[in-house]
Amino acid sequence: MSKHEINVFEIYEYLPQNNCKNCGESNCMAFAQKLVEQRKTIGGCAPLREPIYAKNRQALAKIFELNNQK
Repeated sequence: MSKHEINVFEIYEYLPQNNCKNCGESNCMAFAQKLVEQRKTIGGCAPLREPIYAKNRQALAKIFELNNQK
C-alpha cells in the first residue's frame, strides 16, 4: 500500500482557523505546513484539544495514521 500524500490544504481544513498562535506559528496555515513536514504534532494546537473540535482532531489523526502505513 502506498502512502497517502498529505496536502497542506487538506490539513488546514480540519484546523480551527482562528490563528491564535498558541502553537508558536503565525497562523493556522503555517501550523498545517509544519504538520505536513512532521515538525509539529496535532497536539500542538490547543483549540483542537477542546471538545468542539474532537471530530476534527480524530480526522487529522486518521490522515496521519494512513500516511504512516506502508
